[in-house]
Amino acid sequence: MVTKEALLEYIQQFMEERGVLLSSSELESYNFISEGALDSFEILSLTMGLEAHFSIVVSPSLLLDENNAIVGNLVTAMLEQA
Repeated sequence: MVTKEALLEYIQQFMEERGVLLSSSELESYNFISEGALDSFEILSLTMGLEAHFSIVVSPSLLLDENNAIVGNLVTAMLEQA
């Protein structure tokens, strides 16, 4: 079963590998689009990594919703979809 904590941990590690250092408390409210932290290729890499690591499918509609550019919103949407 996929948990919120596991998804957040994965995303935090993904961000750190790209030089974005955030505390756990900052991560959920972080908007990776408006901050310019991830380009389209990196968003695709994150999505594919989440799908492979957690054996889930991330719907393209989740990525099209601009509210899901905030990490906490994306995680919530993924959990609701699962």
